[in-house]
Amino acid sequence: MKDNILLVAAGAVVLINGCIGHYFPPNGITLTPLILAVISIIIVFGSKLNLILKSTAIIVGIILNDYLIRNYSGGIHDSEGFAWSTLYLFYGLVLSYIILIVGVLNNKDTLSNKLISIFVFPVAAIFYIFIR
Repeated sequence: MKDNILLVAAGAVVLINGCIGHYFPPNGITLTPLILAVISIIIVFGSKLNLILKSTAIIVGIILNDYLIRNYSGGIHDSEGFAWSTLYLFYGLVLSYIILIVGVLNNKDTLSNKLISIFVFPVAAIFYIFIR
């Protein structure tokens, strides 16, 4: 039950950032690294999910945030705005990955789950960026 509440809270943070980006552009773009770090902290240190599910949940949050920013935020409908949103996405990805690695290293799960969790994140992020 606690994990569900934390996942909903992380989703709510992403949706709030989407609303901020829509109504107060381009603040949603500039808040992206902070938002991605916050949802990563909520998921990694708050929930008791499996490490692989934590990594997957963070990626889903990142993709949802990027979708909302790209489609509803002001300032991304030109090449300069798209470049800024991509730059802030990369900043957020790096912060989220660092948070995930710290959480994985502090976890007492099996080595295989730790390695899969650390491997799933960059592979999914790179795949998303190429299909974006």
